[in-house]
Amino acid sequence: MERFTLKLAGVAIGVSCQYNSTKEYCRDYLTDAAPDFSVSVSAEDIEAERPYFEEERSSRYLETLALYRRISDGLASYGVFLLHGSAIAVDGEVYIFIAPSGTGKSTHTSLWRRLLIPRGHEVVMVNDDKPLIRVTAGRVFACGTPWNGAHRLSTNVSLPVKAICLLERGESNFIEEISSSRALAALYRSAYRPKKAEALDAVLGMLDEVMRGVRFYRLECDISADAAETAYNMMK
Repeated sequence: MERFTLKLAGVAIGVSCQYNSTKEYCRDYLTDAAPDFSVSVSAEDIEAERPYFEEERSSRYLETLALYRRISDGLASYGVFLLHGSAIAVDGEVYIFIAPSGTGKSTHTSLWRRLLIPRGHEVVMVNDDKPLIRVTAGRVFACGTPWNGAHRLSTNVSLPVKAICLLERGESNFIEEISSSRALAALYRSAYRPKKAEALDAVLGMLDEVMRGVRFYRLECDISADAAETAYNMMK
């Protein structure tokens, strides 16, 4: 068994797993701090991930997914949950784009980088796929993790969330602010929902706090610089 400790969203997690490659996968988040809680990934946990894929996946890759599932279950008790989305920070504030896989979240945040970096803005990819959301004292933060998508874009930071945007493909570019109640279904679909009732209740409580503390938008867009300009000008 491989053993190490990593820190995510300010929480130290002790890990026992099968492969050294998993420790390497998490290398930017390793810590010497004493664990707040610990998780263990077994061979059975790895095999339980296999049915989610039609094509064959390596056991090493599946272990990283099984580990994040275990970690996300435990983090619910610490005011932290996993959100499927692309999170980009501009001048210290985070904008998160959520949508079903394949809609173009990563493509859109790449357009933001091309648009805003040349203008002198401080732009940081917090996480391009599965950021952690930390809710504390009525404030909402997005945190980097090693589980950051095909392009491995993330930064080990924790920054305040300014807006969450529901991304939809369209032939023109249009953005509108929407109520939190309208955004609830999309937010619920995008959040990892633990199977254990206590952890699920904690996540649902955090979603309620996010809806009260963050502004929500809906963006219809194509793949163009104008799409990024339209979105940023509205949400900034």
